[in-house]
Amino acid sequence: MKHPNCWHIISYPRSGNHAVRAIIERFSGRPTLGCPGAERDDPPIFFRRQNQRLKLIEIRDQQCIARKSHFLREFIKHDEQETEAGIILITRDPLEAITSHIYSMVIPRLLSKRVKCFVAVREAVDDYLGPVFVFRAMHDRKRIHICYEDFIRPNSGVPAKLLQSMGINTIPSEAEVAETLLLAFDSLQRPGRAKRDQYVVERIKNEISKRLNYSQVLTLAQFHSGDLTII
Repeated sequence: MKHPNCWHIISYPRSGNHAVRAIIERFSGRPTLGCPGAERDDPPIFFRRQNQRLKLIEIRDQQCIARKSHFLREFIKHDEQETEAGIILITRDPLEAITSHIYSMVIPRLLSKRVKCFVAVREAVDDYLGPVFVFRAMHDRKRIHICYEDFIRPNSGVPAKLLQSMGINTIPSEAEVAETLLLAFDSLQRPGRAKRDQYVVERIKNEISKRLNYSQVLTLAQFHSGDLTII
Protein backbone atom coordinates (compact mmCIF):
# COMPACT_ATOMS: atom_id res chain seq x y z
CA MET A 1 0.00 0.00 0.00
CA LYS A 2 1.37 3.42 -0.97
CA HIS A 3 1.88 6.10 1.66
CA PRO A 4 -1.08 8.50 2.06
CA ASN A 5 -0.49 12.18 1.37
CA CYS A 6 -2.39 13.11 4.54
CA TRP A 7 -3.07 11.47 7.91
CA HIS A 8 -5.48 11.58 10.80
CA ILE A 9 -3.79 11.77 14.21
CA ILE A 10 -6.31 10.41 16.69
CA SER A 11 -5.98 10.10 20.44
CA TYR A 12 -7.72 10.79 23.72
CA PRO A 13 -6.75 14.22 25.15
CA ARG A 14 -3.49 14.39 27.10
CA SER A 15 -2.04 11.46 25.16
CA GLY A 16 0.82 13.17 23.34
CA ASN A 17 -0.88 14.47 20.22
CA HIS A 18 1.12 17.71 20.32
CA ALA A 19 4.40 15.83 20.65
CA VAL A 20 3.63 13.71 17.59
CA ARG A 21 2.48 16.74 15.61
CA ALA A 22 5.69 18.62 16.44
CA ILE A 23 7.86 15.77 15.15
CA ILE A 24 5.80 15.38 11.98
CA GLU A 25 5.75 19.11 11.21
CA ARG A 26 9.47 19.61 11.71
CA PHE A 27 10.65 16.71 9.61
CA SER A 28 8.02 16.88 6.86
CA GLY A 29 8.04 20.67 6.49
CA ARG A 30 4.24 20.62 6.35
CA PRO A 31 1.68 21.83 8.93
CA THR A 32 -0.74 19.79 10.98
CA LEU A 33 -4.26 21.00 11.73
CA GLY A 34 -5.90 20.99 15.15
CA CYS A 35 -9.35 19.76 16.07
CA PRO A 36 -12.11 21.06 13.76
CA GLY A 37 -13.67 24.26 15.01
CA ALA A 38 -10.65 25.05 17.22
CA GLU A 39 -8.46 26.77 14.65
CA ARG A 40 -7.72 29.78 16.86
CA ASP A 41 -6.96 27.83 20.04
CA ASP A 42 -5.35 24.82 18.37
CA PRO A 43 -3.16 26.09 15.50
CA PRO A 44 -0.31 24.20 13.80
CA ILE A 45 2.68 23.67 16.09
CA PHE A 46 5.01 25.81 13.95
CA PHE A 47 2.74 28.80 14.55
CA ARG A 48 2.91 28.58 18.35
CA ARG A 49 4.95 30.84 20.58
CA GLN A 50 7.45 28.14 21.52
CA ASN A 51 8.41 27.52 17.90
CA GLN A 52 8.39 31.21 17.06
CA ARG A 53 11.04 31.56 19.76
CA LEU A 54 13.10 28.44 18.98
CA LYS A 55 12.47 28.39 15.20
CA LEU A 56 12.83 24.62 14.91
CA ILE A 57 10.00 24.04 12.45
CA GLU A 58 10.24 25.55 8.98
CA ILE A 59 7.21 25.04 6.77
CA ARG A 60 8.13 24.45 3.13
CA ASP A 61 4.76 23.24 1.86
CA GLN A 62 1.49 24.75 3.14
CA GLN A 63 -0.57 21.64 2.35
CA CYS A 64 -1.43 20.01 5.67
CA ILE A 65 0.06 16.59 6.36
CA ALA A 66 -2.16 15.60 9.28
CA ARG A 67 -5.39 16.47 11.07
CA LYS A 68 -5.88 16.07 14.80
CA SER A 69 -8.97 14.50 16.38
CA HIS A 70 -9.75 13.55 19.97
CA PHE A 71 -13.36 12.46 19.62
CA LEU A 72 -15.42 10.59 17.05
CA ARG A 73 -17.37 13.69 16.00
CA GLU A 74 -14.09 15.48 15.24
CA PHE A 75 -12.75 12.57 13.22
CA ILE A 76 -15.93 12.46 11.14
CA LYS A 77 -15.64 16.17 10.31
CA HIS A 78 -11.99 15.86 9.34
CA ASP A 79 -12.57 12.68 7.35
CA GLU A 80 -15.08 14.46 5.15
CA GLN A 81 -12.09 16.48 3.88
CA GLU A 82 -9.60 13.58 3.69
CA THR A 83 -11.49 10.40 2.84
CA GLU A 84 -8.32 8.46 1.98
CA ALA A 85 -6.13 9.71 4.83
CA GLY A 86 -4.07 7.26 6.84
CA ILE A 87 -4.67 6.77 10.55
CA ILE A 88 -2.14 7.37 13.32
CA LEU A 89 -3.44 6.22 16.70
CA ILE A 90 -1.67 7.41 19.85
CA THR A 91 -2.38 5.59 23.09
CA ARG A 92 -1.29 6.49 26.61
CA ASP A 93 -1.95 4.59 29.83
CA PRO A 94 -5.63 5.42 30.52
CA LEU A 95 -4.89 5.89 34.22
CA GLU A 96 -2.64 8.82 33.36
CA ALA A 97 -4.41 10.27 30.32
CA ILE A 98 -7.94 10.14 31.71
CA THR A 99 -6.94 11.38 35.16
CA SER A 100 -5.02 14.30 33.67
CA HIS A 101 -7.86 15.29 31.37
CA ILE A 102 -10.64 14.98 33.94
CA TYR A 103 -8.66 16.87 36.55
CA SER A 104 -7.96 19.72 34.13
CA MET A 105 -11.57 20.01 32.98
CA VAL A 106 -13.59 19.59 36.21
CA ILE A 107 -13.49 21.50 39.49
CA PRO A 108 -11.52 19.16 41.81
CA ARG A 109 -13.84 19.59 44.79
CA LEU A 110 -16.74 18.25 42.75
CA LEU A 111 -14.78 15.09 42.01
CA SER A 112 -14.57 14.31 45.72
CA LYS A 113 -18.24 13.42 45.50
CA ARG A 114 -18.58 9.76 44.57
CA VAL A 115 -21.41 10.20 42.06
CA LYS A 116 -19.67 13.03 40.18
CA CYS A 117 -16.42 11.06 39.95
CA PHE A 118 -18.26 7.93 38.78
CA VAL A 119 -20.07 9.81 36.00
CA ALA A 120 -16.97 11.69 34.85
CA VAL A 121 -14.90 8.51 34.58
CA ARG A 122 -17.65 6.51 32.88
CA GLU A 123 -17.99 9.14 30.16
CA ALA A 124 -14.21 9.53 29.85
CA VAL A 125 -13.63 5.81 29.32
CA ASP A 126 -16.15 5.83 26.46
CA ASP A 127 -14.37 8.82 24.92
CA TYR A 128 -10.96 7.19 25.41
CA LEU A 129 -12.01 4.08 23.49
CA GLY A 130 -13.49 6.06 20.58
CA PRO A 131 -10.19 6.58 18.70
CA VAL A 132 -9.20 2.95 19.32
CA PHE A 133 -12.36 1.66 17.67
CA VAL A 134 -11.97 4.12 14.78
CA PHE A 135 -8.48 2.70 14.27
CA ARG A 136 -9.75 -0.89 14.29
CA ALA A 137 -12.55 -0.10 11.85
CA MET A 138 -10.41 1.44 9.10
CA HIS A 139 -9.44 -1.79 7.34
CA ASP A 140 -8.82 -0.07 4.01
CA ARG A 141 -6.47 2.63 5.35
CA LYS A 142 -2.77 2.71 6.13
CA ARG A 143 -2.64 2.55 9.94
CA ILE A 144 0.07 3.25 12.50
CA HIS A 145 -0.19 2.76 16.24
CA ILE A 146 2.29 4.36 18.63
CA CYS A 147 2.44 4.36 22.41
CA TYR A 148 3.04 7.75 24.00
CA GLU A 149 5.35 6.28 26.62
CA ASP A 150 7.64 4.82 23.94
CA PHE A 151 7.45 7.90 21.75
CA ILE A 152 8.85 10.27 24.38
CA ARG A 153 11.37 7.82 25.90
CA PRO A 154 14.93 9.04 25.18
CA ASN A 155 16.75 7.07 22.47
CA SER A 156 13.71 4.90 21.72
CA GLY A 157 13.95 5.45 17.97
CA VAL A 158 10.15 5.52 17.77
CA PRO A 159 9.83 9.06 16.27
CA ALA A 160 12.20 8.05 13.46
CA LYS A 161 10.19 4.87 12.85
CA LEU A 162 7.00 6.90 12.70
CA LEU A 163 8.43 9.19 10.04
CA GLN A 164 9.67 6.23 8.02
CA SER A 165 6.27 4.53 8.25
CA MET A 166 4.64 7.73 6.96
CA GLY A 167 6.99 7.82 3.97
CA ILE A 168 8.98 10.82 5.26
CA ASN A 169 12.56 10.15 4.24
CA THR A 170 14.28 11.90 7.11
CA ILE A 171 16.21 10.30 9.95
CA PRO A 172 16.37 12.75 12.85
CA SER A 173 19.12 12.58 15.45
CA GLU A 174 18.15 11.95 19.06
CA ALA A 175 19.19 15.52 19.85
CA GLU A 176 16.81 16.84 17.18
CA VAL A 177 14.00 14.66 18.53
CA ALA A 178 14.59 15.86 22.10
CA GLU A 179 14.58 19.54 21.21
CA THR A 180 11.51 19.12 19.02
CA LEU A 181 9.56 17.47 21.82
CA LEU A 182 10.12 20.61 23.88
CA LEU A 183 7.67 22.35 21.56
CA ALA A 184 4.89 20.20 22.98
CA PHE A 185 5.40 21.30 26.56
CA ASP A 186 3.34 24.45 26.16
CA SER A 187 0.24 22.29 25.70
CA LEU A 188 0.83 20.73 29.11
CA GLN A 189 0.79 24.02 30.99
CA ARG A 190 -2.83 23.70 32.01
CA PRO A 191 -4.66 23.19 35.33
CA GLY A 192 -4.14 19.44 35.02
CA ARG A 193 -0.43 20.04 35.56
CA ALA A 194 -0.92 22.02 38.74
CA LYS A 195 -0.50 20.53 42.20
CA ARG A 196 -3.22 17.94 42.55
CA ASP A 197 -5.33 16.80 45.44
CA GLN A 198 -4.03 13.24 45.79
CA TYR A 199 -7.26 12.06 47.40
CA VAL A 200 -9.18 13.14 44.31
CA VAL A 201 -6.53 11.65 42.01
CA GLU A 202 -6.80 8.27 43.73
CA ARG A 203 -10.59 8.33 43.48
CA ILE A 204 -10.37 8.98 39.74
CA LYS A 205 -7.76 6.28 39.17
CA ASN A 206 -9.73 3.78 41.24
CA GLU A 207 -12.82 4.36 39.10
CA ILE A 208 -10.77 4.05 35.90
CA SER A 209 -9.11 0.79 36.98
CA LYS A 210 -12.54 -0.80 37.48
CA ARG A 211 -13.31 -0.22 33.81
CA LEU A 212 -10.13 -0.19 31.75
CA ASN A 213 -6.40 -0.91 31.89
CA TYR A 214 -3.56 -0.35 29.42
CA SER A 215 -3.18 -4.02 28.59
CA GLN A 216 -6.78 -4.12 27.37
CA VAL A 217 -6.22 -0.98 25.30
CA LEU A 218 -3.12 -2.41 23.61
CA THR A 219 -4.93 -5.65 22.85
CA LEU A 220 -7.72 -3.70 21.15
CA ALA A 221 -5.26 -1.56 19.19
CA GLN A 222 -3.16 -4.46 17.96
CA PHE A 223 -5.66 -5.61 15.38
CA HIS A 224 -3.53 -7.38 12.80
CA SER A 225 -4.00 -7.04 9.08
CA GLY A 226 -1.69 -6.86 6.09
CA ASP A 227 -1.45 -3.08 6.05
CA LEU A 228 -1.15 -2.39 9.77
CA THR A 229 2.01 -0.89 11.20
CA ILE A 230 2.49 -1.01 14.97
CA ILE A 231 5.34 0.91 16.58
